[in-house]
Order: sequence, then C-alpha cells, then structure tokens
Amino acid sequence: MARWRLTATHYLSVPGTEWEYTETDRGTGRPKRYKFQVPRLLDIHDPSDHNHRVPGYPELGEIYVCHVGKGIGNDIEFIGPPTPDMEPLDDEAKEISGRWAEIWKSRPDFDSGQTYGDTVFEGLAKQLGDAATAATSANETGMTELKAMMVENQKQFNETMAMMASILKTVVEAARAPSEQRRI
Repeated sequence: MARWRLTATHYLSVPGTEWEYTETDRGTGRPKRYKFQVPRLLDIHDPSDHNHRVPGYPELGEIYVCHVGKGIGNDIEFIGPPTPDMEPLDDEAKEISGRWAEIWKSRPDFDSGQTYGDTVFEGLAKQLGDAATAATSANETGMTELKAMMVENQKQFNETMAMMASILKTVVEAARAPSEQRRI
C-alpha cells in the first residue's frame, strides 16, 4: 500500500481525468473532438470531494489518495510524487515521502502554515520578478545608449539646419539684389 491523507487542496494527476474540446469543421460540418489529460482538483474543504466520511457527519470527511494499484476501497489513485501536504498513512507511504524529504527541506517556511503549493507559487513569482528586474536593467542600459545616439543625431540635425539657413539667406539676399548686380 501507499496511501496518504491530503492536508491541503491539491491538483493531482488522476488517471482518466480528461477535458474534452469540441469544434465543428467548417468544411464538412462534422464535430471534431480533442481530449486532453488534465489534473484533478481535490479540495479538502469541499464535501463532494471527500472519499472517507465520518458516519452521520458528511461535512467531516477527508480525502485519501494512493499510487495506482496501491490503495483500498474508494481511495483516489494518482500519478507522481507526493507533496509535503500529504500525510502518509502506512509504512510504504512514509518510505516514499522520506525519499522526497530532502527536497522539501528547502522550504524555510515549513511550519508557517503555508501549503507547499503556496511556496512553489511564491518561488515562481520571485523568479518572474527577478527576470523582470534583469530585463529592466538591460533595457535601461539600452536606453542610455539610445539617448546618447539621439543627442548626437539632434546635434547633427541642428548643424545641418544652420548650414541650410545660411545658404537660404545667401539665396534670398541674391534674389533681392538689383538686376544689374546679378548680371555681374
């Protein structure tokens, strides 16, 4: 056996949990069906998800999960490793969870009340923030170079405009001169 009791809400890879997408082919008018394997949400606060109930108290149930072929009764079978938010119920489950304990030790907030999923989400959010910060600093370096190029371009533009203004001034003065002076 390898059975656990869920102590937090989980998305687990449960065999047979599928999502079906249907679309109609515009050419033939026939439906096309696509099936995708998706994880199943097991909410410890939802009595409809409970598979072990206290007789007479349907709201006081629990969710027991097991590896495929390792459970009893109506345990929910799942594929993949356990999480720290699963309480082992037998020796085999304790041994399997023990193999993962070294990885779970990296959780500094193990006793803070957060679930393992919350910790993973925070870690991903931190990585995303770090990536955005790195992109911003790289972008600032690029912006500094772009600003320097723009200042140089503006300087060249001003010099060109000053040159064109002096040429235009010469042309206008020549046009205003009496016609006799133009012949010379």
